[in-house]
Amino acid sequence: MRAEYAVRAVRESDLPAVTGMVSAAERSHDPEAGARTEDEFRREWARMDLARDAWVVTGPHDGIHGYAQVIPAPHEGRVFADAYTHPEHVGAGIGTALLDRMEARATVMAAGIASDDEPTRVALVNYVLLGGAADRMLRARGYGMTRVHKRMRMALDGPPAAPVWPAEVNVRACDGTREDLRRVHACVEEAFADRWGRARRSYDRWAEDMMYEGFDPALWLVAERAGRIVGASLCRARQVKGLAAGEIGQLGVRREARRLGLGRALLLASFALFAERGAASVGLDVDSESPTGANLLYEQAGMATTVAIGQLELELRAGVDPLDRVKTDQPAYGG
Repeated sequence: MRAEYAVRAVRESDLPAVTGMVSAAERSHDPEAGARTEDEFRREWARMDLARDAWVVTGPHDGIHGYAQVIPAPHEGRVFADAYTHPEHVGAGIGTALLDRMEARATVMAAGIASDDEPTRVALVNYVLLGGAADRMLRARGYGMTRVHKRMRMALDGPPAAPVWPAEVNVRACDGTREDLRRVHACVEEAFADRWGRARRSYDRWAEDMMYEGFDPALWLVAERAGRIVGASLCRARQVKGLAAGEIGQLGVRREARRLGLGRALLLASFALFAERGAASVGLDVDSESPTGANLLYEQAGMATTVAIGQLELELRAGVDPLDRVKTDQPAYGG
């Protein structure tokens, strides 16, 4: 890294600068990327030891030009890394310096992830722009590609197609009560149970991931049949290019209600919901190898891929991947 730059631990006071820098980095690769919020980072930082698990790169004019973090997920046998360089400072060696620190810290975390009666594989996971400089750097350091995720978006520049609901299915908004939220959680966890790389989340962890600042239960569509929630589309408002936009965080259908057109109906209803609120577009992320072909559903509905994200992993400790032992007869549906 060039001499005029330096790496230090992140501080709480860095929150606004980190949020702005990361948003700028993401938009440089994908102009359609949703703007990041301070609350998203605040939520992640609450899980971390900031003095050891996150770094910023400072430099000319005392600005923040790089950011990285690592978060362990012991139940998955993975350590998740995330790093960004401001587009105006690419080529200064920032990415390499941050990767060195992420790998060193992740190695320590891996040693602390307890195994049971058999060795547990632990891997460091990075998500990078497919075919970009970071992709090439990680592959040169021994990382292997495990998955490709598509970020998709569609402009809401006209009335979306009307959803057609299966017989005996009613749709409503989540009422926001703890009882209803627990029922939604049970539905989506079952719907996504055998999605590749998926580990089940407790209600509390799921709620922490999904219900942060700006959470609006009116944007969560719930499909019921005979009083049982059989599908849901969990959405939130975003900003893209300074305009109101929508994001579908999870769209899932229980196996018992599949092949009836419910997934498509929930998707179209989500489009209509955001169109009514004046959103200019709606987006989501999806596994390019979804076992139920969810990416094909989204394409057929008019969504287009804006960027492909590679999931690259570096093995830190050999053993049996705990996810290989997760068996279920509930195929995933949705992104």
